[in-house]
Amino acid sequence: MKNHNTTRALSLIAAAMTFTMMTAGCSGQSSSSSSEESESAAVTSTTEAAKAESLSETSAADQEKSSESSLFSARDLAQDYGQPTSTITLDGSSAKIEGSGASAEGSVITITQEGIYLITGKLTDGQIIVDADQAKVQLVLDNAEITCKTGPAIYGKNSDKIFLTLAKDSKNSLTDGETYADTSEEAPDACVFSKDSLTINGPGTLTINGNFSDGIHSSDDVVLTGGELTITAVNHGIKGKDYFAAAGGTVKITSGGDGIKSTNAEEEGKGFIYIEDGSFTINAQQDGIQAETDLTVLDGGFDITSGGGSENSTKTHTDNFGGGRGFGGKMEFGTEEGQMPEGFTPGQFGGEMPEGFAPEGTEDGQTQFGGRGPHGGMARPGDTGQEGEIPEGMTPPDMGQIPENGEIPEAGQLPDEGQTAQQESSADSETTISTKGIKSGGELNISGGKFKINSADDALHSNGKITLTGGSFELTAGDDGIHADAQLEISGSAEVNITKSYEGIEAAVITVSGGDVSLVASDDGFNASDGTAQGAMGTYSEGASLSITGGTVYVNASGDGLDSNGNINISGGSVTVDGPTNSGNGALDSNGEINITGGTLIAAGMSGMAEAPGSSSTQYSVSCTFESTYDGGTKVSLVDENGSEVMSFAPAKSFDNIIMSSPEISSGKTYKILADGVEAGTFTAEDVTSYIGRQSMMGGGMNFGGHGGRNGAVSEESSSEQI
Repeated sequence: MKNHNTTRALSLIAAAMTFTMMTAGCSGQSSSSSSEESESAAVTSTTEAAKAESLSETSAADQEKSSESSLFSARDLAQDYGQPTSTITLDGSSAKIEGSGASAEGSVITITQEGIYLITGKLTDGQIIVDADQAKVQLVLDNAEITCKTGPAIYGKNSDKIFLTLAKDSKNSLTDGETYADTSEEAPDACVFSKDSLTINGPGTLTINGNFSDGIHSSDDVVLTGGELTITAVNHGIKGKDYFAAAGGTVKITSGGDGIKSTNAEEEGKGFIYIEDGSFTINAQQDGIQAETDLTVLDGGFDITSGGGSENSTKTHTDNFGGGRGFGGKMEFGTEEGQMPEGFTPGQFGGEMPEGFAPEGTEDGQTQFGGRGPHGGMARPGDTGQEGEIPEGMTPPDMGQIPENGEIPEAGQLPDEGQTAQQESSADSETTISTKGIKSGGELNISGGKFKINSADDALHSNGKITLTGGSFELTAGDDGIHADAQLEISGSAEVNITKSYEGIEAAVITVSGGDVSLVASDDGFNASDGTAQGAMGTYSEGASLSITGGTVYVNASGDGLDSNGNINISGGSVTVDGPTNSGNGALDSNGEINITGGTLIAAGMSGMAEAPGSSSTQYSVSCTFESTYDGGTKVSLVDENGSEVMSFAPAKSFDNIIMSSPEISSGKTYKILADGVEAGTFTAEDVTSYIGRQSMMGGGMNFGGHGGRNGAVSEESSSEQI
């Protein structure tokens, strides 16, 4: 934020002046006096900062909204109230009013002047209406029970701002009817409805029964700083058009629509959600918390179930050959799930190619399908002069097309030209019900808080960028655990535990520089994809990358462990992958380079599609393919020539390939791989990546057979060290 101190100072001055004017002449207000003193001290401490900049022509309101923390005025944060302007005692179908500013006509009470209104008693079929032009009106509920069978229980028809304060030790309830008398286009649609700003505070409790549509709805903004709210709504729980902001309070929501949402997409700087603190328990049939634009969380507790939870997901994993896909779908070579084409032997160089793959005029054992393209990935038709370009006469099988939703049709197919699965991911159609846990149309920024989310769709979702710098997350998702269309960054003290997902973490550009990440995925663990249409063997995407520079990462994936349609870069941190148990996926899968320059990496899985670090790496690695498949729990150790253990891992699932990389592997030294204490092979760290046993056709250089040298194919020497 620009000029934060100055902006905050101006905001505090404006808030202090407003608060002083509102409470002038009030007595016996200990909490209000404390607030005034606090504001005065804050103003004094920031006066010098305010002098550094001119006031310009910016209004106090604009200044206040330009700083996130200044969304809350002193009066918003105050949990008490001053001397009532009027006391309203409800009695069945009538009301008694003591004081000024309000009048009653039968069971309808109308407030027309600025002031503080203490409301108590029970109204069986009536309504509180605020119709006070440009006025700040504080409604204090003190054991009030209001039912309105034909409209909102509280209707903010006209005001500057309404404060709904819950008196200490009070229990209050508001209920509307299933049908409203006013059915016009601009008619209210919530049990608590305000056309202007609405703040809810105070230490009491409030139960809201939204039988018509929403529980709480403001055509302006909704601010929550206190109270204990229980909301049941046919549609949305809380809806603030311009924004929703919270600095405290406890909220329990059960809703047929979204739990909490903001909707203003037309005006710049609006449609956001900002939460500094509070406790939120939400069971929503649609999104748990949804912001039309940005969503920011600094702290708080969140227990969210959306769309009935992950068990209501329609996503299923299909094992396959190759990683050619955009967001949400994979390719198959017209075979049964997870099976290689007939006649093809995974994990063997020089194996017989399936019918339709054999190029003309190539030598046995030297066949390369694609080889290394200009970006370090598999060469594509049209790439010339590169190692392993597709030989003349080679015709890959017809792959067809993928449907718009990215799901896998029969025999695996490709998308129409120019069409990407991301286009669907970025925007929900009008007929699609969104069931995400926390969702933002812009940026999603979380720096603290405790999150437990069980969602039918993505647990955390952004149509733009996600930044997690703190907080703890326990995520159970029917689709992605965390999904951003553009960038996703995890750093600092963030603790992410994805216990169930289709894909664990997905974005075009993924960066992990800190924190602790653990995930379980039925498809890919990490998937860096910008939505570019993928061919049968995958297409290099310059806009996609997965980078791990720090932190701790653990992946348990049934699909690819770390998957990038661009490059995979590991320069720090600790990365462990329990990869797939089928040969149609790999623990590591890149359409570009796999670059290891630091940190530690252990990736276990099956050898059929195994890829190893490439020649651009500067840290030594080893890829070991075992002669037989080991059960999960078998310990694999890398030991040096003195018998000292460098690193070890006991994969959780069956495996026949493991890749290890560590800064402790030194040039020219000899090492052993032990499986269950038995020597499986040796290697000398000469090339940046060494190999034990027969390697997959993919290697680190995406070669079908032959000798690819340092870029991933097995040399004659290493291939002779069989297990």
